[in-house]
Amino acid sequence: MHAVTRPYAHEIFEKCLGFSPATVMNGIPLLDFGGGHPDPNLVYAKGLYDLLMSDHAPDLGAASDGDRDRNLIIGRKHYIAPSDSLAIMAANALLDKGYRERVF
Repeated sequence: MHAVTRPYAHEIFEKCLGFSPATVMNGIPLLDFGGGHPDPNLVYAKGLYDLLMSDHAPDLGAASDGDRDRNLIIGRKHYIAPSDSLAIMAANALLDKGYRERVF
């Protein structure tokens, strides 16, 4: 959504996880968010939702708002509610060595 999360998205998905260099879409931060609305919900991220519900969907889709305090995570043919995405992140936080000692 052309937000400030671009460096993190490229680093995590492409460098750390080894996804294709073309994995991050709309990853260039723009002051006007590319002419779209920066809220990552099913209205403003409909293109992402439609892609993930298609027969050619990738395994995972994610979007964040302009300052990274809201996100949308969608699995292949599975919408994940924001409250559930928080639970998924918390449940898996200990897998990240930066959080192994303490999560909260």
